[in-house]
Amino acid sequence: MKHLNLGLAGAMIAGLAWGQDVPYTTELISQPYESIEEYSLLDLAPGWDDPEEVLPLPFDMVVWGDTCTLMATANLGEMILGAGNNTHLIAPLFADICDVAPADTTGQDVSEIRYTYEGVAPNRVFKVEYHNIGFYAEVYGGDSVITASQRATYQVWLHETGTITFHYGPNTITDPALIAEGFLNSAGLVGNFDPYSYGGTLLVAEGPADSTEFQTVNDIYGWLYSGAEGWGSTWPSEGTGYVFNPIQPTSVSSVSNLRALAAFPNPAHDVLHVQWNGAHPTNAAWVDAHGRFVGSARLHPGPTALEVSDLAAGAYTLRVEEGSAIRVVIQH
Repeated sequence: MKHLNLGLAGAMIAGLAWGQDVPYTTELISQPYESIEEYSLLDLAPGWDDPEEVLPLPFDMVVWGDTCTLMATANLGEMILGAGNNTHLIAPLFADICDVAPADTTGQDVSEIRYTYEGVAPNRVFKVEYHNIGFYAEVYGGDSVITASQRATYQVWLHETGTITFHYGPNTITDPALIAEGFLNSAGLVGNFDPYSYGGTLLVAEGPADSTEFQTVNDIYGWLYSGAEGWGSTWPSEGTGYVFNPIQPTSVSSVSNLRALAAFPNPAHDVLHVQWNGAHPTNAAWVDAHGRFVGSARLHPGPTALEVSDLAAGAYTLRVEEGSAIRVVIQH
């Protein structure tokens, strides 16, 4: 079994609180699965396993009641972690995924992690699609022949309002026990996760994947070895979805900032039109997803067209001297 080291976020954990009330209600949905048609790709090397990549989320997001300023794929690639004051996990699967490419001698069959961004503030949605992924136990666990007969496609939607949605797509799963080797075949959220002690609060699916019920667990380590079955020998049918609605829906966007500063189109490709409602011209700074200064701009009252073709694709904050800021995604 691989362990959840979460090196990317381990240094960010502070003030952990155990056994708190779960801040979500859950809902099962059934609707046609729609693949992301226009998307960007995480830059992953062929044969990837355990990617740790920062996601260019165009807004801060409240996860488990905590404002997370960083979202990334975790060292077990099926998970997304959110880092704020504490660390929280978003797990559409607990199985260990990887690229199917090693099983294809032609080099044509690959797995991708795709993403896109839709909507306008304060109702934006960041979508991540795990497309045609394989499973470590099959791709790398064989004695001699590398195979990847079991595949899955699914999405995680991160809503600016704090809602989290899992959408399960087409799959060729025939042996869920193999997929979950060393772990449990299930899905859920983990709040205030401590990767060293496996402490935290788990909201986990128990029962058949298409009609599951979510249970709260405060002893994650004990749960792993308790005989819990999760989905058991089932897998979500295409079109099955899980919705996690925050009990107190919230957006961390500032209304006053939205009024002072607006930008479109967002995502932008070559030119970004910025509406600055200040009384005087102002200087603005481009800050990337890692908090680094990457450029400057001059805004005039009213609309200003900014050339953004020189900025690498990704998520940025455009911040003016007066303190207003807006998240912008650049796609090329």
